[in-house]
Amino acid sequence: MLIKKVKENYSFTSWDENLLRKLAPVMEKHSDEFVDAFYDKAMQFKNATKYLKDDDVINKHKGALKGWFLKLFNGPYNNDYTYYLERIGHAHVKVNLPSHYVNVSISFVRKFCADIIVKEVSACEERSDMLLSVGKILDMNLDILTASYIEEEKNLFFISKKAENKLINFAKRFSYGLNLILVIGLVFLGVTVLGLFAYDITHLFDGNIEKGLLATLGSLMILWVVIELVDTEIDHLKGAKFSIKVFVSVAMVAIIRKILVTSLKTEEVGAQMSLIAALAVLGVVFWIVSHTEKGEQQQKH
Repeated sequence: MLIKKVKENYSFTSWDENLLRKLAPVMEKHSDEFVDAFYDKAMQFKNATKYLKDDDVINKHKGALKGWFLKLFNGPYNNDYTYYLERIGHAHVKVNLPSHYVNVSISFVRKFCADIIVKEVSACEERSDMLLSVGKILDMNLDILTASYIEEEKNLFFISKKAENKLINFAKRFSYGLNLILVIGLVFLGVTVLGLFAYDITHLFDGNIEKGLLATLGSLMILWVVIELVDTEIDHLKGAKFSIKVFVSVAMVAIIRKILVTSLKTEEVGAQMSLIAALAVLGVVFWIVSHTEKGEQQQKH
């Protein structure tokens, strides 16, 4: 996590840094008091002894806690600072410390600091600014610390992280390869439809103008469908969302062409009625899908 982005999120500026550094000597004077007060609070947590098992662990943790407290006010607030906090967060995750304890602890630190500022800083305006700056740095700390828990949730695996990453990467490449093959197939289909279109035009010169016109119109519709499919697949390869609407339109065009063909045969009135009913259903589906996709696009914008 980059400190620049975190600072922007919490409007943490050089003004806040200067105020915190101004507070540093005051807080250093109360650092031992802070550690004792924190431990009084921590020992009230359920299963506290599970994480603070013996004197060696407690003494080590007290030293680390005091160092973190002083670093709150001294900085420097750079990328090394976020790395420092991330290591603390990962250490909490490693011992399975519930994230709830982290939230409660930061709340306690916030109150402790506020009490010290109210007691030690007499200027009302400066006191308010300091309280605001302390709130920002604690919020930033909480953000980075809890991010470790979120990252851990994302790192769940079935076999092993390395094996699953390889499998996922292979699946992505395989899927991309299949999409490329699909594009090649669609291009080949487009060439074939052009041949069908040329063949249907020949009917115009055989004297069967009605059949030639309807067949040619049907070929043009199929060609339009192929173009739409190619464009959609190319957009999908570039990262766009797959459009269900295109496939519904393909089915509609196929039925329309079938209706045009059967219209030349008077004995197939029943088949035509069935096709028209199917076309009506697809029309409703097309409208619903189009309306849904349009709503999703409006929400994004």
